Amino acid sequence: MRYLLNIVLLAGIAQARLNVSSTQQSVDFSIDEVALLNRHFLDYLVAYDDSQVVPDQDRRCIASLKQLSAAYDRRERHGLEWFDSWGKIPSGLYYANGNAFGNYEQCRRFSWNDVRGQHCTFVALLPNPELPMFQSGLCVPQFCTEGFVGQVYGGYLESKGASVVPMFGEGQMCNKDRDVVFSGGVVTAIVIFSILAGLALASTLYEVVQIIRNQTVIALYSSFSLYKNVRGIFHTTPRITDPEKQLSVIECVNGVRALSMLWIIIVHIHESIIHVPIENAPGRMDYMGTFGSSILFTSGYLAVDTFLALSGMLVAFNILNELDKNGKINPLKMYLHRYIRITGPYAALILFGVSFAKYMGEGLLWNPIMEHHEASCSKYWWSALLYIQNYVNPTNMCFGWTWYLSVDMQLYIIGPALIYPLWRWGKRVLFAIGGLAVLSMLCVLTTFLINEFRFNFNTPNAGDRAVLTYYPTHARMSVWLLGAIFGYVLHVKKTKGINLPDRLYAFGWVTCFAILGVIMYANFELIRTPYEEFSHVIDAFYEAFGRSFFAVCVLWVIIACVNGKAGVINDFLSSSLWQPLSKLSYTAYLLHVLLLMMASVISVKTDLHFSVIDLFYRIWGAFGLSLSVSVFWSALFEIPFVTLDRILLR
Repeated sequence: MRYLLNIVLLAGIAQARLNVSSTQQSVDFSIDEVALLNRHFLDYLVAYDDSQVVPDQDRRCIASLKQLSAAYDRRERHGLEWFDSWGKIPSGLYYANGNAFGNYEQCRRFSWNDVRGQHCTFVALLPNPELPMFQSGLCVPQFCTEGFVGQVYGGYLESKGASVVPMFGEGQMCNKDRDVVFSGGVVTAIVIFSILAGLALASTLYEVVQIIRNQTVIALYSSFSLYKNVRGIFHTTPRITDPEKQLSVIECVNGVRALSMLWIIIVHIHESIIHVPIENAPGRMDYMGTFGSSILFTSGYLAVDTFLALSGMLVAFNILNELDKNGKINPLKMYLHRYIRITGPYAALILFGVSFAKYMGEGLLWNPIMEHHEASCSKYWWSALLYIQNYVNPTNMCFGWTWYLSVDMQLYIIGPALIYPLWRWGKRVLFAIGGLAVLSMLCVLTTFLINEFRFNFNTPNAGDRAVLTYYPTHARMSVWLLGAIFGYVLHVKKTKGINLPDRLYAFGWVTCFAILGVIMYANFELIRTPYEEFSHVIDAFYEAFGRSFFAVCVLWVIIACVNGKAGVINDFLSSSLWQPLSKLSYTAYLLHVLLLMMASVISVKTDLHFSVIDLFYRIWGAFGLSLSVSVFWSALFEIPFVTLDRILLR
């Protein structure tokens, strides 16, 4: 999502500017011309020579457009209503507001004879560099093709010195009534979701009846019970008070995981608001340039590295405990348990994306975004479920934000090969693991330097940077490996703890906060400062080492919490209130981007007004929506398969 709209928009704008550059200096075009732009298009339609229009569908389209335009000239009711739904002059052209989408719903409800309204959005570059792009909403008959309307409207704009900007593929910028196509994906989704819904209903009724009858509930039969699974999500356990047991149970991880997930939701809310059409773009840009926005938005991408560090730490900690207990591990069993746990809700999301998602609503950006997800998931669902799409199809991933799952699964697979030698030969292996982490950082550094990548994603080669340094496992594994090292330390010291002098713990906290401050401020400066003003070497070093230093600080906080040296921070992170959110972190990660897009981005039908208070209102709404849906998604697609895995593959 972060790159899709930016890349398409920038490419279209660049091409259009080339097309009209020769006219910008000679055409006097200002708000007066924009005010009458679409009104004069009606005169253009009335006088349009349709003798050369060959396809019957296009002839029918132009004939209806000419009739409606003439009806408007005669002040007939249906002609007035039809044109009334069109986009007119936007207020604030010199305040970067070129949005004139019209009244979307009025157009969609328009009906006259055999004509039903179809809302189409066309983006034009005006022949005046002081004016923004003109995003115009037209209401055309439902039998008109987007290509033909674009051809006619484009010809008219060219006569005015403007140019249509090609934004998306054919048929993706018009919205009309459509029937459900029972494709293979839709039929498969109906069958599978119906079976699971039936299992959930039967399992829930079974458990409720058994409880009412005071009889034993058999775990196998109640595995799909929503009553049991939802209750399990919200069940909390009291904090451990025994100091010796606290060393073997990392309670603060619940708080770290939950807060990281909430931070990621905040990041994607900020990211999504960039693509929502608004009437006060300069106000939004002013906010995006503040330090507070940097903390909430661009610095929030570090939360993904928190998850990677936690994953490495917990994998090492658990494998080492298993080796101490049994002297061996079964990697295939580990992989199977892991795959079953994370694939259920992920496969359900993919199936939803290729079947029902595009029929769940409509809006100005609904078709291009939903059809992009449907096409990529239909083609690359296999690489997603094999967790290799960050290498196989990194530029066209099925739900691009799930690249993290591929990285995490690949690191989980190599985990035993690293952790077993660590258990077998001890500290000597730590140098090898640390060396791999350094190599990963140097790989990112070298790639940045050779390609002159910039930290700011609003640069021409941002797509290449994502493919080479953002998605690949070898570029992201340093923090996972550092987490594994800290997991080893926690395991070794789980009986006696890390007994350091208080002054060293104090020094660790001061150093940690200092590093976090430097990372956050450097992030702020790198984003707000035009990248042409400083060397790409700075970006390279920040990208290569910033994530790892951030992860080390997070891991230090966990070390301090486990050893009772974090005070109120440990009380906060270890609170039982974080346990439900921690359990939902995975499904919330899967669902939140699609949910917030459907709810507040691609479903918009007109331009909005940006304000900071509205942004935070959206953030809280995203929290509520994401977590609410995640409860039932986890109860239906995650917990049942984990339960069956425990019972049937014990």
